[in-house]
Amino acid sequence: MPEYKNKEYKKGEYILKEGDAPDCAYILQKGSVEVVKRRTDGGEMVLQTLKPGEIFGEMSMVDFQPRSASVRALEDLSLIVVDAPTFNQKQESLDIFTKNLVRTLITRLREQNQILVDLSDPASLMKAAKKGQIDTENTNHTSVLFKEDYRDKLDFGAIRFILADANSQSRQSIKGGLHMQGFREIDEVSSFIDFRNRMKGNELDLILVDNNLGTAHVAEVINNIRHGRTAINPFCVIFAIIDSPDPATLEILSEAGLDDVLVKPVALGNIIDRVERRIRKRKPFVVTMEYVGPDRRSNARPGTEEIPLVEVPNPVAFKALPKQDEKQYLTDQRKALIRVESLKIERHAVQVFWLCGKVSSQVDENKNPSYFLEKLVSVTNKLAGKLEKREDSARVSMCELILSMVSDFQAGTADMAGQDWKEFTSIVAQLKDELGPK
Repeated sequence: MPEYKNKEYKKGEYILKEGDAPDCAYILQKGSVEVVKRRTDGGEMVLQTLKPGEIFGEMSMVDFQPRSASVRALEDLSLIVVDAPTFNQKQESLDIFTKNLVRTLITRLREQNQILVDLSDPASLMKAAKKGQIDTENTNHTSVLFKEDYRDKLDFGAIRFILADANSQSRQSIKGGLHMQGFREIDEVSSFIDFRNRMKGNELDLILVDNNLGTAHVAEVINNIRHGRTAINPFCVIFAIIDSPDPATLEILSEAGLDDVLVKPVALGNIIDRVERRIRKRKPFVVTMEYVGPDRRSNARPGTEEIPLVEVPNPVAFKALPKQDEKQYLTDQRKALIRVESLKIERHAVQVFWLCGKVSSQVDENKNPSYFLEKLVSVTNKLAGKLEKREDSARVSMCELILSMVSDFQAGTADMAGQDWKEFTSIVAQLKDELGPK
C-alpha cells in the first residue's frame, strides 16, 4: 500500500494555479477550498467549494492537460498528496472502457466549465435560456471572485446599500456575510411596500432585491428609479435575485433597467464579485422612450438607427476606490442627468414625428386614425412637461399648438386631408428638427 504525504496550507494560499502542468492530485483532509476559473473578461468564477474527503487536481492527471482551474484555501487546511506514480498506478488498474469513459467525461467538463464562466450578464443569461442552453428548473449558482490584489484596494464601508428580500433567514445571512466583507451602510426591507417607500428616502449606491417581492412590482420600481421618478440616484447599481433564469422573468427585469441578475441559490462570493465587476467597469446607458439603463445589446442590428450611449457615473466605484475626486464625480453626475433628459426629449420629439406619419398613413388608407392620434396627444403632453422643466417656453408653445390642432382634428373641425394637415405636419417636422438627433 503506498505511503501518502501530507501537506498544509494557510488561508488564501493557492494549492493549484490554472494553466500549470500537473504533477499530483489531492485529497482534502481538513478545511475547505474553492475551485476558481478565469473568465474571458479577466475576472474569476468560483466553480465549487470542496470539503474534507473530496479530491481535486485529478482531471489534469487523467488527460495530461494543464490545470483547468485554480484551487484556493478558504481556511487553514491539510491535504493528502497523491503523487503521479501512485495516481497512474491506480488509473492503470482500470479497464480500457472505463479509462476512455473517464477521459471523455473530463473533456466535456472542461468545455462546460468554460461556457459557464462566460455566462454572466442578464443579456447572456436571457439568450441562453431562450435557446434552451440553461436548465431553468435546476440551476446551481456559483460564486465569482476577482484577484486578491485588486480586492485589497477596495473599501465597501461607505457604499449605501439596501437588501430587499421577503425571506428573513436569507436576508440575515446575506447581510451578515456582507458585513464581514466590510459593508457597513446596509438597510433591509422585507416587503414590496417597504421597498417602494424606501425609494422616497435617502440616497443609495447599491440595491439588491429578490423578486420574491413580485417580479412586476420590482421591475416597476427599477424603471421608476432609472427614469428619475424617485429620490434615488438613477445611476445606482441594481442587482436582482431570481429563482430560476426563465426567459420571461429575465426579460421583464432586464427591460426595467437593472445592472445584473443572480440566480438562486446565491453565494456570498457571487454578490461580492458582481459588486467588484461594477466597480471595475460600468456599462454605458441607453435612453429610449421607455428604457433607461445599461446597454444590453451585444451589437447593433444592421440598418437600425444608431442609439447614442451615455457614460454614467459609477457610485460604487466612487465609494469603494481610494482617492476619488468628489467634485468631479458630482459634476459628471449632473452632466449625465442633463444628457439623459436631453435624449429623452429627442426620443419624444422623434416619436411625435413618427406618430404624425402613422396618422397620415391611416388617413391615406381610409382607416380610423383615432388610436395614433391619442398616442400623439399622450407623447406630446409628456414632451411638453419635460420642456417646461427646462424652461423652454418656445417649444412648449409649439407642443401646445400641436395639441390644439389634434383636438380640432379629433372634433372634426379641421381638415386632415387639406391645408390644415399640411400646416400641422410642418409644425411637427420643425419640432423634430429642433429637438431631435442632429
